[in-house]
Amino acid sequence: MVWEREIAIEGKNFRVTISDEYEALRSALAEGRAVIGLWDRERTDQCLSPAAYLVESLSDLTPEFLERVVRRKEGLPWNITSTRRLLIREFAAPDADEIPEEPDGGRDGELFCSRETLEIYVRQQYGFYEYGIWALYDKDKKIIVGKAGIFNLDTADNEELSSFIKKNDTPLELGYHIFTPYRRQGYAREACQAILTYAAASLTDTIYARVLEENRASVSLLKSLGFQLKGRTHSGSASRQCLYEWSCL
Repeated sequence: MVWEREIAIEGKNFRVTISDEYEALRSALAEGRAVIGLWDRERTDQCLSPAAYLVESLSDLTPEFLERVVRRKEGLPWNITSTRRLLIREFAAPDADEIPEEPDGGRDGELFCSRETLEIYVRQQYGFYEYGIWALYDKDKKIIVGKAGIFNLDTADNEELSSFIKKNDTPLELGYHIFTPYRRQGYAREACQAILTYAAASLTDTIYARVLEENRASVSLLKSLGFQLKGRTHSGSASRQCLYEWSCL
């Protein structure tokens, strides 16, 4: 069977085809529409490969879900969450023109300054994981004031810190970077608090953060957000790195 839904995004109407049939999905996708597969767990012969998203019931087709399916199909950034001042959304390639090159650009700083590399990041990170580093867009000023988000925690090169991490499948880490002109205005705490709330509802109940011990501003921020110190490195001559953990349980 085939069902149709329509949703308006940024002033434009889009049709979405939902079906439990391969040919219907294939045809709708070929015509340029977003498609969603209706999965029946009792069927062993069902092939829904044209659809990147599946649901088990039509009741799962919330407006938010439909919008995200269409946005991914059309290459439009997802809106993740919002605060009083900020819209926290995915990056899009044109955003690279608004991102300053800063010495302390944070994780993968140079990646976000090029349209080409940012486009690759958008496609590979958001398309596969559906989370990552997001843009912090000030709704009143209409500018991007920084970036923050959730990414996979990698401690392969640091056995000291890895020993403090719970043995779950994909530990996630919080990261943020506020651009220099917009610091000391509360953006970091506002954004990180909203991101943690979103992560707790949609991703995981435990988030980690790494910070150099002498970075008192970040340590203070993490503590104010409810992070607890789990451990710190002791070997080597470099600055000690601390691992913090946040849990919504």
